[in-house]
Amino acid sequence: MRIKKFVGKNFKEALEMVKKELGADAIILSSRTIKTGPLGLLKKETVEVTAALDETADEGQSRQETAADGSFTLSEDILREIRSLREEISFLKETLRPVVPTLRISRDKKGLYNMLIKRGVDAQFAMVLLEKSGETVGSLLSAIKQEVRVKRLITSEERGYMFFGPPGIGKTTTMSKVAHMLSTPGRQVTLVSLDSQRISSVAYMKELSRQLKCEIKFVKGVSELPKIIYKESDRGPVLIDTPGNDYGQILKQTKEVFSTGFPLNKCFLMDASMDLQSTMRLWQNASPYAIDTVGFTRLDLATHYGNIYNLSMLTGRPLSFLTDGPNVPGDIRIPTPDYIAGLIAGGICEN
Repeated sequence: MRIKKFVGKNFKEALEMVKKELGADAIILSSRTIKTGPLGLLKKETVEVTAALDETADEGQSRQETAADGSFTLSEDILREIRSLREEISFLKETLRPVVPTLRISRDKKGLYNMLIKRGVDAQFAMVLLEKSGETVGSLLSAIKQEVRVKRLITSEERGYMFFGPPGIGKTTTMSKVAHMLSTPGRQVTLVSLDSQRISSVAYMKELSRQLKCEIKFVKGVSELPKIIYKESDRGPVLIDTPGNDYGQILKQTKEVFSTGFPLNKCFLMDASMDLQSTMRLWQNASPYAIDTVGFTRLDLATHYGNIYNLSMLTGRPLSFLTDGPNVPGDIRIPTPDYIAGLIAGGICEN
C-alpha cells in the first residue's frame, strides 16, 4: 500500500491532487488544517490530506520501502490493520450519512451550525443556510429572512380564510382571533362552521358571533359553501371553521365543489410543539389540495422554533398566523421575516 500526504489551499484542491496522483481508488486516511508562513508573519491556512492506494501484488509478500518522492509501502500486518480500519470507517460513514450533511462548513461557522441544530433546524437546511450566510449571527438572520415567506394581512382587502388541521390543533380559537382582527367598521365578518356536531364548538361560535355582532352560519357540508361565500364575501371577510377528524376528505370535497378555484385562502394549521416527522405526516394529507398558507399554534408550548423554518421550506407555503396562547383576541401575530428569523436564531425577536 502506498501512502502519501498532499497539501492544498482547501480540501477540494487537496482531494484533486490525490485523485490526480493516486487515482480514483485512493482512500483518505485523515485530513487536518495547518497554518503555514514565515515566523512572526500572518499565517495562512492550508489543508493536509493523507491518502493511500493499495498496490499490493502478492498477499504473502512483506515490504516496507521508502521512495524518492516521500511515499512508502508497508508490511502486511500494517496493511491488514489499515484495511480493517477502512472497513470500519466505511460502515460509520454509511451509518451517519442520513444525519450528517454532505456539505462542508468552515470552522468559523460551526458555532452557528450547532446553534441552528439546537434550535431544531433540520441538519440539511442548516447547512444550506450557512452556505448563504457569513460567519456572524447578523448574516445568518439575513439569510433566514431571505428564505422565509410570509403572507401579509391587509384587512381592507381580505376576503377570508378556511381553516384546516387535525383535531385539537386550535382551529376554532385561531379563527376567533382572526375574526377580531378583521372585524372593522364598514366590513362585516361572516362566521361559517362545518363542525356543528360538537356542542362545545357550537356554543363557542355563537358566543363569538354575539361579541362581534356578526352573522354565523352552520352548514352540514361543503356543497352549501358556494352560495354563502359568493354572497357574503362582497360585504366582508368570510371565516370558515372545519372539523379536524377528517380534514383530508373536506379538502378533497372543497376541490371538487370549487373546481375552478377556491375564492378564499385555505390555511393549514400545525402545532409548533410537535416534532418534524409527526407534522409532516399530517401535512401529507393536505398537500395535494392547493393549501395557500400555513399557520402555527402553541408557540408557548414549543421548546424550540426550528420546525417553523423546516416546515416553511418543506411545504413551500407562506406563513400566515402564529398563536402562542388561548387569549382572544390576543395571543396572535402576523409574522414578518424579521420575527421568524429572530425565533429561529434563538429568540432575537423584533416587535
